[in-house]
This record gives sequence, structure tokens and C-alpha cells, in this order.
Amino acid sequence: MHALQKLLLFCVLAGFRGNALGSEIINGKKAKEKSMLYMASVQSKAGHICGGFLISEDFVVTAAHCDKWKPTSVVLGTHHLNKLNETMRYSVKKCKHPSYKEVGSGNDIMLLKLSVKAPLGKKGLIKPIKLPSHKMKLKDNKKCQVVGWGMTSTKGEVENDLREVEVPVINLEKCQKLWKNKLPSNVICAGGYGTKKGFCQGDSGGPLVCDKQAVGVVSFNNNDVCDYPDVPNVYTDVSKYLPWIKEILKKKNCTMALIFIQLLLFILSGADGSKIVGGQDAAPHSRPYMASLQVRGQHFCGGVLVKEDFVLTAAHCLINRPFTVVVGVDSLSRAESTKQEFRVARSFPHPNYDGHENDIMLLKLGGSAALTEAVQLIPPKIGRPRECITAGWGDIGDNNTIATRLQEVNVTLLSQRICQRRWGAVPITSSMLCGTGARVFQGFCSGDSGGPLVCDGDAAGVVSFSGQRCGDPKTPDVYTRVASFRRWIRNVLKNN
Repeated sequence: MHALQKLLLFCVLAGFRGNALGSEIINGKKAKEKSMLYMASVQSKAGHICGGFLISEDFVVTAAHCDKWKPTSVVLGTHHLNKLNETMRYSVKKCKHPSYKEVGSGNDIMLLKLSVKAPLGKKGLIKPIKLPSHKMKLKDNKKCQVVGWGMTSTKGEVENDLREVEVPVINLEKCQKLWKNKLPSNVICAGGYGTKKGFCQGDSGGPLVCDKQAVGVVSFNNNDVCDYPDVPNVYTDVSKYLPWIKEILKKKNCTMALIFIQLLLFILSGADGSKIVGGQDAAPHSRPYMASLQVRGQHFCGGVLVKEDFVLTAAHCLINRPFTVVVGVDSLSRAESTKQEFRVARSFPHPNYDGHENDIMLLKLGGSAALTEAVQLIPPKIGRPRECITAGWGDIGDNNTIATRLQEVNVTLLSQRICQRRWGAVPITSSMLCGTGARVFQGFCSGDSGGPLVCDGDAAGVVSFSGQRCGDPKTPDVYTRVASFRRWIRNVLKNN
């Protein structure tokens, strides 16, 4: 089974239901005529199903969950759905984000390629909207607009006229608490909380517009209920998907972009952890900082203890169900008196984790570990790493052969230039470290992502992703560079 498929077994998400037909605008007003010429009505054979917005002459952005209503076309160039003619209609080809599974698990974004280019011009009725030029963080309480057609009350009637409403941006940590830590990564919260204004059924896929830029895509609210105030409305953060969007626009082809993303999803092998292949048993309790992330006693990711009540791991190890952290053990299959286990009270994935970069997370434990010979902290690496190892529990032969004890293997670091050349189209950034084993097929793979790259006795990296075949030097193992995130780590530990 591919690692990505195994990861999905953990993604049993509760408490989310997508908007039945997108989002309606609650307590808004009719949009000023010709003020939003980027707006698109995504339609099936039955009519309007979702909103969307034009970003180029031949691409519209909408929500991935709109695909379940089988869109066949988009309508451009009008604010009024009761005043259409067939020249406004464009058949489409769907480019759904390949990591999308369901609305509650995130990646709720889709591009629609128009069959013919839309006529753009200063005097025309169709104009694209700008996207953010880089990853961004919106200021709390910033006033933005959400736009769409649809009902104006829960289970109301669909509107024919385009409507807009101003909504405030809500602090993401506060939003996560209000949603009881069930939000996926890469989202924005705005409206629906502390106000009577927001969205509901009728226009999912429509834009959240801030400073004349489309920064969000309408994704979901609380069980399709639009009687606000309630918990915040949730949008997909467009800025986190810019590389994927740009690749599609550049190639003008969904297939090429899919290949590109599938390369990125060699996060496949790191997607549910890393196993050590070609390694050896670690001496009992010689790695006392090691942590095992578990669901009902089953290991799924690794980590390291960096403070008595904090574990460092990979952001892609975050799952939407309760899990625990085990420290002080050498074997996961037998009882050890040195074992300590804690529930995870709160997760802190890096706010800029996008499924590829910034793959790092801190876990706040429900209690403090007692430091013993078998349980110790590991400091972050300062300076240039030299002698390195990686360690973890998991498969030892790339064939689902589970290790009975903690495994370790020596790692030789590669330069970013060499690593990038071997990985080709997959971006290798300065916040990553790359390494290989001393021989072919020696390194990590599925079974312990989030585990450490330990250099000179300190934590230098976090296991992130590897190639399709474990330990293959043609696609070196990739780690998140801990030194690049020292300030973020320090701030999380200090403030929590």
C-alpha cells in the first residue's frame, strides 16, 4: 500500500460537513453593477451549483468539493443569473487538487480550464482578479468581502443577483480553538463569528477578497447552518497553493500539473512517517529523546522531546483524531517500566506548512515527562551539522516488515544544489536538509516521519519526505532543517 494511502487511513475526520450547495451571502447587499467582473457561476446541467472567480483568460478557481455536483460549465460576464445567454457560457475541464479527499481534510481548491479563452479588455464585462503574489498572513479583524449568488437565509431561496458582504478576518489560533482543533491546514477564517454576516449554501468556491485580491476560496461553515453568530466561516488560503496554481497556468494543462504535484507527493514516503531501511538496532535507550506518536497503541509517526511537555515532529503527521505520545521505550511491542505516555493537548503545525515546505510541528503534551536515564531532552542543532544519524520505528525492508526495536542509520548530508539536481522538478529549499545512507537503499521511508536527523548529538532535522523507493540515492531523503525554525520553536515554547 502506498504511504499516502496509509496516511488516509488515519484521516477519519469528524464534525465537518461541507456546504450542501456552497455558500450564500448572509446579511449582505447587492453587488454594484459591473464591480466584480471576475465572478463566475459554476454550473451543472441543472444550473448554478457554486461560485468561482476568473484568474486568467482561461482559468477559474473554485472549491474542490464542488466537483461532487458534476460541474460542466461556467458563466462569466454577468451579475444576474436570470439574464444569461449562451455566449456567456464556457465548458470546462476540471483540475482538482490531487490531495483533496473531503472538505474537512483541507486542500479544498480546484481550477477549471475554459474550453475557449474569455475575451478580456478594458471595456469588456469580464476581467480576472489578482491573486496574492506570495504567502501571506492577514491581520486580525481586517475587513474583507465575500461574494456570491445564493440563499439569504438557512434553507432559503437562491438569489439571481450577485451579493456581497463585508466580513472580518479572525485570528487562526482563536478560530482553531472555536472549531475545537478540527480545522485542516492552509485555511483562513473570516465572518460567521461575532457578527451576523457570513456565507452559507449557494456559492462555495466564491472568493474572499481583501485589498482587491482573491485571498480565499469559500470552503465550509458549521453543518450548513447560517444563523450567525456561530463558529467562524472557513476558506481555503489561496496563498498556500500558489506553486500549484502557477504550474497549471504555465502548462495550460491539468495533467502536467498533476505530475508535478505527484512528484511533490513523494511526500508519499514521508506522508505517514519514516521507516529505517538498511539500518541497525539502536543500543537500548541510547536515544532517550525519541518519541512515538500513537493512535490506540499503534505507532504512526516519530518525534523528539524538546521540552518536558513538548515534542517536535513533522506537520504532515497531524491527524484529526485523538492521539498520544510515548517516550522512554526502546521496543513498541513489549512492556517497559521506563515507558511514559501522554495525551496530546494541542498541536502547533507551522502556520506556513503547505504540504511541502515548512513541514514542522510542535505538540503540547497533557503533562510533563519525568526526565530519567530513558527520557531526556534534545537541543536544536546550532552550527554546521557534521556526523549525523536518523532513527525510528517502522518497516526495515520497504516491505511492511516491522522493526521490533528502535532502528538507526548513519546519514551523509548532501548540498542543496546536488539534492535539487537529483530531485528535478520538486523544490528543495534552504529550509531543508538532504541526506543518503552509506550504501544504496539505506535511509528512512514510511513508518516514522517526524523522527529526527541527529547531528553531533543535537536535533538538526525532522524527517519529511523521500522518494518512491526507500533509501534510493537518486531521490535523497529530505528533512526539515530545524535551525531555520529556531525562532518559531522558541516562541511556541515560551508562549504555551
